[in-house]
Amino acid sequence: MPYGAIASAKIPFGRLWLYGLVLVGGVLWCGGNAQNYNAPSKAVSEQLVGAINELARSLGQQLGATGGNSSKTELFSPVSIGSMMFLLLRAANRDTRSELLDVLQLQQYRKPGGGNIPKNFARLLKEFTHDIAGKGILEQLPSWHTATGCYPTIDGVDYEDDDDNYLDEPIQPNVVQLANGIFLQNGLINSTNFVKLAKELYQAQIEQVNFSEQPHAARATINHWVNESTRGRIEEILSDDLDTSTQMVIANALYFKATWETFFNEPQFTRPQPFFPDGEDHPSIMVPTMFAGGCYPYYASPELNARIMAFPYRNRTTSMYIILPNESNRSKLRQLQAKLSSTELDRLIDRMRMAKAIVQFPRMHVTNTYDLKRALQQLGLRTLFDRTKNNLKINAPTSRTANRARKLYVSEMVHKIDLAINERGTEGGAVTITAMERSLPPVNFRVRGPFLLAIRHDPTKMLLFYGAVFDPS
Repeated sequence: MPYGAIASAKIPFGRLWLYGLVLVGGVLWCGGNAQNYNAPSKAVSEQLVGAINELARSLGQQLGATGGNSSKTELFSPVSIGSMMFLLLRAANRDTRSELLDVLQLQQYRKPGGGNIPKNFARLLKEFTHDIAGKGILEQLPSWHTATGCYPTIDGVDYEDDDDNYLDEPIQPNVVQLANGIFLQNGLINSTNFVKLAKELYQAQIEQVNFSEQPHAARATINHWVNESTRGRIEEILSDDLDTSTQMVIANALYFKATWETFFNEPQFTRPQPFFPDGEDHPSIMVPTMFAGGCYPYYASPELNARIMAFPYRNRTTSMYIILPNESNRSKLRQLQAKLSSTELDRLIDRMRMAKAIVQFPRMHVTNTYDLKRALQQLGLRTLFDRTKNNLKINAPTSRTANRARKLYVSEMVHKIDLAINERGTEGGAVTITAMERSLPPVNFRVRGPFLLAIRHDPTKMLLFYGAVFDPS
């Protein structure tokens, strides 16, 4: 997969490393030929994106219910989890497939002819992982994408302050790498059709290992794959050897690195500022806080009693959206999260316009680990984890089991993330703030209380990263 060069370390960036793990007592099955699918369509692709992003809201609420009032952050990767679930969908028998479709709110795909999930998802993954600019298959971008700044253009001349044009480095592409790995017990699969579909449509690596006799070597193989897939940022996903009865591991890894379009200040200007996890009438904590000034996509929503600001990365394919309730506290953020469906989030982003702003935002480095098995069971996905059910198909039966159904189930599903958002400033950050101080901007976006964070690939609308932040320390 081609990737653009990574920008100089002097340029600020947001980094995202995350990975998920599924331990499965079985193997995947795929029928048919990968060539016999209808062409991707906008309508089906929109439904798949909506499914992933709506799953983000459902999982966010479920993780919030589990964490109660003690959680500091509830950040996870919807696209990573979603790709895992679409891959499991290819292996599911009737009852499990039905539950997966229910959880994804894609019930229309229970019957043949409702559309093609693999082909459309593959197209979305290609646009996402290759960081392709433009409207893509969804044929839509937020209207703020076409704006060049906050200043008027008169007689074809842009009167943007020249001091903002300080950056002479060429714009580098974002680095996006989503990888699915399927690690099978030796001899459990011989389907060339499935191997082809997994590689071509899900960008999945298929590899056979020996869990039963060489669990340590199997763990080393999986950890090596994760290390390579994240360009060395994640050294391992498994800290202990797997049980010798494990027959398949599905792992996915997402590596994302990009530079900000408008820089935060240089690190030496970041300083501790109060942050109020449960509102400004409760005790505060001190967190390292970054500052910036510039022209940002922004919208104040009276319906949601909240404000949203976008922090685009330099080629404007991916943006970090911060949704901040007015006078934010934990309770208000929970209420906002419940209201913010996939459709409502799209509507909110579509209403954004460019505005001059001074920004205050906490520097963050978050690491989270989740038991997705428990969360998904609460959402209605149960047979997948039931060892008494034959809920996953197999394509290479042995003579010993050819005449009876195998009980194939998922034993564990773990999701881990590592997210860093910092300034990594160049000289340009201070120049921007100086330019902004010449006139008072209409927007003062100070993030001093709980907020929702969504890192979104705008051409596909897929959420790389999403969740509530109550305490960024």
